[in-house]
Amino acid sequence: MHQQGIKYILVKQQKKIMADNLHSHIWESYTACWSNPDEANRKELLSQLLTNDCTYTDPNLIAVGIDNLSNYMAQFQNGNAGAKFITTDFKVHHDQSLTHWNMVNSKGTILSKGASFGVYKDGRLCKITGFFWGA
Repeated sequence: MHQQGIKYILVKQQKKIMADNLHSHIWESYTACWSNPDEANRKELLSQLLTNDCTYTDPNLIAVGIDNLSNYMAQFQNGNAGAKFITTDFKVHHDQSLTHWNMVNSKGTILSKGASFGVYKDGRLCKITGFFWGA
């Protein structure tokens, strides 16, 4: 392979790594919002991470839009004080991610496990689908 072909491959790999890191950063920032009790701050963060018409689904609900998702996060916090999500595996390709996670209490005890599928559009999450099961 000639020099220019190798350079092309290296640049392409570097762009993929940068995109993967961006998706991971978006996902981890989104996940932190589930533990953020400050409603105004949470909505501000979500508006940077999600599209305005984002859709969140899990076995309990379908939430469309940032306000509805933020309200669901507040309900989650009321029922699970001190809980947060820890990513155990994150895979991404073609603006789609699959994340495995543990929900833990303030002492780090696993309360439940799950997986979430994310779809990204223009550098923001536009669709999130969550699945969960017992610890």
